[in-house]
Amino acid sequence: MLNISKVPNQADLAEFTRFVLNQLGASSIEEFSAKLIAAHQNGDNLTAEIQDKIIASNEFAQLVDHPMWTELAADAFDCQPEDILIAFPHLRIDLPNYFKKDEVKMSLPWHQEAGYYLSKGNCCPQSVVLSTYLHDCDQSGGALEVAPDTEADVLDHDQRYMDPVSKRFMRVEVPAPETTKYAETRFGETVIFDFLRRHRSGVNSKDTVRITFLLRASRRKDVEDYARKAAS
Repeated sequence: MLNISKVPNQADLAEFTRFVLNQLGASSIEEFSAKLIAAHQNGDNLTAEIQDKIIASNEFAQLVDHPMWTELAADAFDCQPEDILIAFPHLRIDLPNYFKKDEVKMSLPWHQEAGYYLSKGNCCPQSVVLSTYLHDCDQSGGALEVAPDTEADVLDHDQRYMDPVSKRFMRVEVPAPETTKYAETRFGETVIFDFLRRHRSGVNSKDTVRITFLLRASRRKDVEDYARKAAS
């Protein structure tokens, strides 16, 4: 599965985006980026602080619980919204590629989502990712790079910590596919792709940051069946 779908309630997504930008008193992604980049150039690592503050907020929780996500996932799975399980919400703020130290530490290499999440429960090989940028995002802005075809099963992933001393920033990795494509989107669109599809972070060569709201979605029955088989 690889779909780009319009978010059903763009007004609420826009309201959340304003909340995010307002963390730096900004009214546009360009202004937000300029302030965040200036802080990093002066040695102030604001990105992690702002990201954690947003994730802990009521506004983030309200967006995660918004029925538009179960509606989108239900359309993708061709089932009813009440049959959908949403898990592992996250928000990423990624600096442009010229911050090499941060880019190497935070960018995700080629992997399947299953390589990170199957061991955590509340998902299965049939699960999907809902990836939503809070702004327009093309290839030069670091749009998600994906394999054109999915895999039949979970691949073996190499594992390592980007910070082996403190055991932080776990990364899993598989070989790159022979061909790739970019999931470019406009504001108000969500990329929906399956857990078995190889993908990686795109390279952001612009002067703006990339802000991504992420959810994982599954049919409840698929998760229950997978957990039962794993336990047997």
